[in-house]
Amino acid sequence: MCYIYCYMNIDDLGFLLTKIDEMAFTNPFGGRRDQLETEILARLGRESSASGGNQLFTRDFNQVLRWIRIGEERLLQGVYKEFVSGSGVERLASLAYFSLYHELVEDLDRLFEDREGNPVLNRKLFGKIEWGIRKRVSLTSPARNPLWENPAHLFACFYQLRRAFQCISREIVGTSKPVRDLRVRVWESVFTQDMLGYQQWMHESVGKFPTLVTGPTGSGKEVVARAIGLSRFIPYDAQSGQFASQPRESFRPVNLSALTETLIESELFGHRKGSFTGAIRDRPGIFKSAGRYGTVFLDEIGEVPESIQVKLLRILQSGEFQSIGEEKNSFFEGKIIAATHRDMKREVRKGRIREDFFYRICGDQVNTVALKDIVKAQPAEIAKSVRFICSKLFGDDAAEELSLRVVDRLGELVPNAYQWPGNFRELEQAVRNVIVRNEFVPVELEDSPCEIERTYLGSEVSLDKWNQLYAAKAYENFGSYREAARRLQVDQRTLKKWATEVSAVAS
Repeated sequence: MCYIYCYMNIDDLGFLLTKIDEMAFTNPFGGRRDQLETEILARLGRESSASGGNQLFTRDFNQVLRWIRIGEERLLQGVYKEFVSGSGVERLASLAYFSLYHELVEDLDRLFEDREGNPVLNRKLFGKIEWGIRKRVSLTSPARNPLWENPAHLFACFYQLRRAFQCISREIVGTSKPVRDLRVRVWESVFTQDMLGYQQWMHESVGKFPTLVTGPTGSGKEVVARAIGLSRFIPYDAQSGQFASQPRESFRPVNLSALTETLIESELFGHRKGSFTGAIRDRPGIFKSAGRYGTVFLDEIGEVPESIQVKLLRILQSGEFQSIGEEKNSFFEGKIIAATHRDMKREVRKGRIREDFFYRICGDQVNTVALKDIVKAQPAEIAKSVRFICSKLFGDDAAEELSLRVVDRLGELVPNAYQWPGNFRELEQAVRNVIVRNEFVPVELEDSPCEIERTYLGSEVSLDKWNQLYAAKAYENFGSYREAARRLQVDQRTLKKWATEVSAVAS
């Protein structure tokens, strides 16, 4: 390894070890991580003529890694032995950890993209980790860190880190402060604020903590839930060359607002053949099929009736549940993530959500951000969000040109002060409208009193017809027949009948 600046004095090396000891286990999306990188560059960031660097990293971060390689190489050569004592041994182990992980990121990305769970690919990367550990034994053995004593566990930790970083950075896009803060909270939901302690002792238990995702409709609650679910720790078995589960198959979403009470129970807990009308065969249910490292995502948890809350409470307390028509208990060992747009504390006060159920599910809570707050903090975020949506809908090659066209058109159609009440879901529909018809009509969900008065003035529409129109609008606004019926204080079946009647006429 040869660099123009291949000499590092003892003060520089001590500074680097101190900073990397903190950086190795700091939230990568937090401001402190950026600050540490800036401090290292300011102290050691002299320009080098060395070409290359990893294309996955920024130029500045490649500079940081270059200095880490220089310092690590000098230490492996036996220079600066005074660091192998006291607190220095922990810092050496952190440097080795940071260096080895970043050598492997491209391999870890290939592993994540592989949907087949190829044991050959797994074993190849595991071999690199074993070699990397042997290479760095002089740096790691004095610290007696259990991570280095179990290569399979270190492999699983590295794989989890990279998966989490990719899931969060790819799906939660933007540079505004609200978005950056959201990424920080999602990372902490997975790894806690003590990432080293998590990897050593807490990965199994914290991975099963239930998480409640709250936020306005359309603000990306499922995106957050998916990022957390796909980032869970999954053990690696060196003997079989396989991970205990495939990450992409582990996330199981259920939209509770779209199901009746009986269907919710069957979907979640399963049923035996003949246990109710229409049960023509056994059904395992999502809690049984998800597996130990699976994540069940319960969308619109605020919609579930008390009878289902009681059954979910039992799972949250002990993991036990029973399928419909079955007497013996089954056990769920995975993770539950729930989401709602409602104020759950208010729902508890009004008696619609059981207090014991709420406190079981809210131990870890992540709040998503409304699009209006993101745009207020950084107006240019609209363009980035449109670019991201176009990339998902049409692919990266078409996204750049199409997103510019959409952004220009939305600038003509949408007032600057528009609140985007439907959040990212509304923005995605706006993108589709502009692409298909070159138009988009912003819709405010609440009419002003004067608009309502004009609507009724001179109207000859019958009361039944107004009921139908009002029911359809309530369903459109609240997103489910159950919630719309609750708000209008009518029977759900009646409201659905009204709403579908007006839809039938319209079609």
